[in-house]
Amino acid sequence: MRRPPRLHLAPLALAVSACGFGLADDSSGGRDDLPLSGAGPFKKLAFDGDTPLEEPWLATDPVFEFTEPALMPRAGGGLTAYVTRESAAEPAGDTSIWRLEQAAIDQLPDAAVEVLVADRTWEEGHVGAPAIVAEGDTLVMFYAGGTGIGRADSTDGGLTWTKWPAPILTDATSPGLAYDGATWLLAFVDGSGGIGLARSTDGHEFARTAAPIVVPRADDVKAFDHAAVAAPALGWIEEGTGRGHWALWYAGLKKLPVGTDAPLYAIGYAASWDGASWSLLAGNRPVTAAPAGDPAVLLEGNHGVMAFAAVNGRRSAIGLAVTP
Repeated sequence: MRRPPRLHLAPLALAVSACGFGLADDSSGGRDDLPLSGAGPFKKLAFDGDTPLEEPWLATDPVFEFTEPALMPRAGGGLTAYVTRESAAEPAGDTSIWRLEQAAIDQLPDAAVEVLVADRTWEEGHVGAPAIVAEGDTLVMFYAGGTGIGRADSTDGGLTWTKWPAPILTDATSPGLAYDGATWLLAFVDGSGGIGLARSTDGHEFARTAAPIVVPRADDVKAFDHAAVAAPALGWIEEGTGRGHWALWYAGLKKLPVGTDAPLYAIGYAASWDGASWSLLAGNRPVTAAPAGDPAVLLEGNHGVMAFAAVNGRRSAIGLAVTP
């Protein structure tokens, strides 16, 4: 049976640089104090018969499920994606993390390579939802496993990873990670119905905030996130002025699915100057239209690329969307 994208697990987290990037209008605009860099909107790649890529899909397969992408810049241009992969032949929930490179957005990616497997007892046969930032010359990955969030480090550009022995955070999943050079922010889902946040100064000891930073807009039946929110992805964005802000992309569900229907997620945006007070993009429209979940964003100047998970045929696949 087809499994819809597991939007309770999600990725991204990297410090990115951008300037003057975003959109606000009467129906989907931001509040006066909302940082809009990174707000999009993001439009899914349109099919182009002149390219080798099967737009909008970056990773799709008739056997494997691909979900929960994370994006990093690729040396020499393009992007590197880390994704959760699950085979229909494996026991339900057994997943691993795979890496693939794409030299240009209209080109086929290189063959995916497995980089992280579930080999710790606490992971309970599952690793996924990678969220990656750079700390100097080291890449730091937070990932979901079992009922906790773990950490792994890479000193060879993400080809091999060394896990820390114990979870960084327990009773939490779906990590979204950002680092500004001094402060680490970790977004997560913990079953409370909202998106939680924890803060650290060393990337090891995290203190949770008392209340979630994003919750469903239950009082707005027309909102794309009326029924549920999930899949947080965090980023630190440095503006052209030198000022920076925290950005959050997340999956929102307008209504709960009925029976075996797949949930129809769309992607929203929130931002914060200080990492403590967060503002949602005003209006009730998403920055990426449904069906799309598991957001991961890579910004470069005034341009942005978003990876997302959605069903392609019978399997979940990873698609791409770009800013206009």
